[in-house]
Amino acid sequence: MPPRSRPHTPGGGDGGDPPPPRRRPGGGSGNGGNARSIADAQAQTTGKARDGRAGTSDRSTGSGSPATPAGPPWRASDAVTGAGAGKDLSPPHRRHTVTGSRHGKISAENSVFLRGQEHLGARDVEAIAAGEGRWNSDTQRYEINGRSYGVEPSGRMFPDSGPGMVKLDRNEYAALKEIAQVNGDLSAAPQLTRAPRFASNPDAVAKAKAIYDGTYEP
Repeated sequence: MPPRSRPHTPGGGDGGDPPPPRRRPGGGSGNGGNARSIADAQAQTTGKARDGRAGTSDRSTGSGSPATPAGPPWRASDAVTGAGAGKDLSPPHRRHTVTGSRHGKISAENSVFLRGQEHLGARDVEAIAAGEGRWNSDTQRYEINGRSYGVEPSGRMFPDSGPGMVKLDRNEYAALKEIAQVNGDLSAAPQLTRAPRFASNPDAVAKAKAIYDGTYEP
């Protein structure tokens, strides 16, 4: 016959002392204690979550309000007079840089920042928007740091003259555009010696090449 199973004893072993009673969550006694402990824990968790969300909001906005964009464009201050008054002023277009000339529009008059001076445009325009520039009503230009800038109806500003930039006529800018498109390799731009506008104006090509190479001296 199969052996008869032994009766289970409260100790769970071979007759030892019974195990200690299990402690209920929360350390309370009775059902009332558990309910109070759970409610307190839930309230504490909710409070921490609420505090955490508030802290995140403060960190993301600083003072709790959205930050004002620094620009560009920069809104002209009340101190600005002239054509830029009341406008959002933007820095010069990339066509006024050496590398940007490759896709630039050829105009009768053009001004380009020399290599290493491209940052001047944005810095000057920001200062003009802050009211630091002088409006010359005779030339219709803003003057700042020895440089002058015009402003389009849209608020886009463009360089005119001054240290760090150079003025080019139509043929000179066209030559710079051709040179920039071939990354300075004149052998890849035979039109610079064949096209009448360049063949009859070798000085324009030489000036444009020096500007591209960064060796041009005003």
